[in-house]
Amino acid sequence: MRLYEHGSEWRRWDLHVHTPDSVLETQFKGDWDGYISAIEQSDSGVAVIGFTDYYSISGYEKVLAYRQDGRLGNIETVIPNIEFRITPNTGKHKGINIHLLINPEDPNHVDEIKIALSRLNINYLGQNYACTEDQLRAYGRALAPQTENCRVASLKEGINNFKPSYDTFKKWYNGEKWLRENSIVIAANGSNDGVSGIRDGGFTGIKKDIYQFIDMVFSATPSDINYFTGQGTKNRKEIVAELGRLVPCVHGSDAHAIDKLFEPDQKRYCWIKADPTFNGLKQVVFEPDRAFIGELSPEMKAEYQTIKQVRYIDNSGANKFSTKWIPLNKDLNTIIGGKSSGKSMLLYHIAKTINPNEVLTRVELSKSSTYSDIPNLDFEVEWSNNEVSKLSDADDQAKAITYIPQLYINQLADKDGREDLNELISKTLLQNEQYKDFVNALESRVRTVNSSINDKIDTRFLLISEYQKLFNELNEIGNDKSVKNEIAALEARAKEIRENSKWTDEQEKHYAYLVHRRQCVIRAKNRLTYIQSGLQRFTESIDNRQDQWIDTIRGQLQQDSGLIAQSNVLKGLLDSMQKDLVAGFSTTKDTANKKLESIPDRLAALKEKLEGIERELNPLEEDVKDKAALEQLNKQLKAEREKLARINVKIKELEAITKKGEECIKELNEQFISLINLYKSHCAIVSDHQMDDDIKIEARVVVDAPKFDSFVSCYHKSGAIRTVVNDVQDDNGDYHFDVDTHAAFVEKTANTIRGSQSPTLRKNHSLKDAYKLLYADYFGIDFLVTYKNDSIVHMSPGKRGLVLLSLMLELSNSTHPILIDQPEDNLDNRTIYSELKDFVRKCKSKRQIIMVTHNANLVVAADAECVVVADQRGQPRTAGAHQFEYLSGSLEHSLKCDNNYDYQSLDELGIRQHVCHILEGGISAFKEREQKYNLL
Repeated sequence: MRLYEHGSEWRRWDLHVHTPDSVLETQFKGDWDGYISAIEQSDSGVAVIGFTDYYSISGYEKVLAYRQDGRLGNIETVIPNIEFRITPNTGKHKGINIHLLINPEDPNHVDEIKIALSRLNINYLGQNYACTEDQLRAYGRALAPQTENCRVASLKEGINNFKPSYDTFKKWYNGEKWLRENSIVIAANGSNDGVSGIRDGGFTGIKKDIYQFIDMVFSATPSDINYFTGQGTKNRKEIVAELGRLVPCVHGSDAHAIDKLFEPDQKRYCWIKADPTFNGLKQVVFEPDRAFIGELSPEMKAEYQTIKQVRYIDNSGANKFSTKWIPLNKDLNTIIGGKSSGKSMLLYHIAKTINPNEVLTRVELSKSSTYSDIPNLDFEVEWSNNEVSKLSDADDQAKAITYIPQLYINQLADKDGREDLNELISKTLLQNEQYKDFVNALESRVRTVNSSINDKIDTRFLLISEYQKLFNELNEIGNDKSVKNEIAALEARAKEIRENSKWTDEQEKHYAYLVHRRQCVIRAKNRLTYIQSGLQRFTESIDNRQDQWIDTIRGQLQQDSGLIAQSNVLKGLLDSMQKDLVAGFSTTKDTANKKLESIPDRLAALKEKLEGIERELNPLEEDVKDKAALEQLNKQLKAEREKLARINVKIKELEAITKKGEECIKELNEQFISLINLYKSHCAIVSDHQMDDDIKIEARVVVDAPKFDSFVSCYHKSGAIRTVVNDVQDDNGDYHFDVDTHAAFVEKTANTIRGSQSPTLRKNHSLKDAYKLLYADYFGIDFLVTYKNDSIVHMSPGKRGLVLLSLMLELSNSTHPILIDQPEDNLDNRTIYSELKDFVRKCKSKRQIIMVTHNANLVVAADAECVVVADQRGQPRTAGAHQFEYLSGSLEHSLKCDNNYDYQSLDELGIRQHVCHILEGGISAFKEREQKYNLL
């Protein structure tokens, strides 16, 4: 049997093509050369043809003769298809069409078929007529004597009426051992001439019995396909209970004319994933999912995300490896072999050639072998789009894969693997577009809040710096209370002098009025001076920080957009925004400057008004007896009042900064609470996005203790910092955080470290550094996995491995290859058969899998499309043999052997024999699969 090294692949099959020898409804007119040429010239891509005749293989024999002459080279395999009609009739008075497709690989199959047909009889008027061409003619002549002299007419009459009962046909078939072991029974299911057309009255039992008797159904009707494969109103379990197994549906063109060759109605082509052999067709009986009816192949994996073949490049001269390519399949590839046969080594080199960083990370956690000690070795991976990855260039050409080395899964739930587990679950959840959109939006808000927190801290310490500067300037001017006391004392002495001058009440009142006016003007002047100072700082801030602000906004927008810096779209938007911002800043500065421009004139007007008041005060003071003393006092009062005015301006500025500082602290704490709440909202939405009824995922917000400890490390740990953090740290130095109260703890800590009882900072650490670390984003999401209400932390290693592997295989939106080394570790055979194989089956339809395994059920029950057999030969070896050898092929590839499995070369055994030889339970796995379908 030919070895198809890429294993089972989707190909077009047409299992129902009539030949020119089919006497019923034929339109070929006996043109065999035209018929053969039409098949050769067809661009349909059909690989296997079931050549069909009624009750005969006459046409099939002619096809064999053409192939012996070198014709039909474009067809991989030809299979004889014998079409029978049996009773009971359908409601349309037609016999039931039932077909036998027979294995052509036995060299004597033609003779065996004819012998078996000769034993199928029908009785007419006491005479038995066999199912052979001569007997069918005789039967026709007996029915219609007028056809005596016309061989075609008598044959047609005989065929039209040769309709044994179902019981007769079944008894004959079950009695033909060779035929039964080398054929597949297929019945039509249409209402015209199929099983579904049998009238229910009295025939329900026969109909059900036929469905249980046949192996396949000829039907392309979607409702039939859904029903027989358990995808319709009845599920798989119900169909198995009713029919004994799922029944695959196949189809053919039923061509009776050249223009109908390979063209069934509605382009309902038949695709089969198997070697183009009879053994390949038999796999469809075991695995109905291997058949598909539709216009296009169901193979939809991207060429750049599937590996076509791999090979070693051995430059050692030690003849360790062949440079021959090791072919792979786009679906499930299993690597099997004895101990130290090079299975894991092959998987490792495939993975490392594609993505060395992925391999390094996973190997470190699992502590598995690296195979890095093999000198002078290179490795190549060829993808289905003909790209080639090379081990020696791997760092420059990494592509996405998922590599799961041996024991990696068991480490995931341990402390060291927690980060990897969280990453795995996060990737799994991110397959849901709604969840992904939420997380992306949330992460953007987290970045914004973190940026705001940093800005608040920067502003807070800038305010502290400005406050200290103003406070120093205030101290240089003087003390507010002392200046006020001095003014009061000076005013009292001045009043005493005025009283000694015997002023009238009228003079005293007018003097008091003028002094009050003078104070009002001074206060107005002080306010204008304060505003002038603020506006000057306002415009200076724009001048000094405008570029910084614009750069910050541009950087944040670029980060949030995800667009590259060189993007013309992004650059255009940012340049336009910058232009608008510059214009906005300019407009704002112009407005402020206009206000500033008006202030000098207003100050001059107030100065003039003040001078007028002073001029009015002067005549009153002329009458004072001790004029010189009063003038001296007035000069002193003027100086002290001006000093007080400056003090009042500074105090107002200090009060404004204090208020801003309090608001900044409040906003800082609010932003920190907002940050925690964002993480909590992430946890809340996780419960709304589950992937499996049994596997539940929850999430909680956690504090990264080492990151938080960076804040504590700003201080001398032997000092007061232990008292400050004793709410979250025990006597052993271990942290215990409560996210619900953490914001209050941080606020309390912030108040303490800026107060008089603050602990001592380490050298080269500032209070601002401590603040930044205290209010840092040291939060994360910790995922909790339960399987059937059992926490992953408390599961057995085997059960934990099953759950985690299922999560990895659930990454259905990830379409790159997944490479797994012995996923069955710690699992019993029954668990593998009942659960793990289903996870693998589900995954392989969307992702290429390359799996090292010792378990027969992961090869057979998971229906591996390609099996790679690995072997290591010791010394001495035959000439030209390599230390490590590999052979690829499909499960259906089988060679006859004496079951002792002795061989000099891997290709001396079929893939099926290697599976049975290497894997414990291999024979049982095949039998269990076939018994499931009542085939043994």
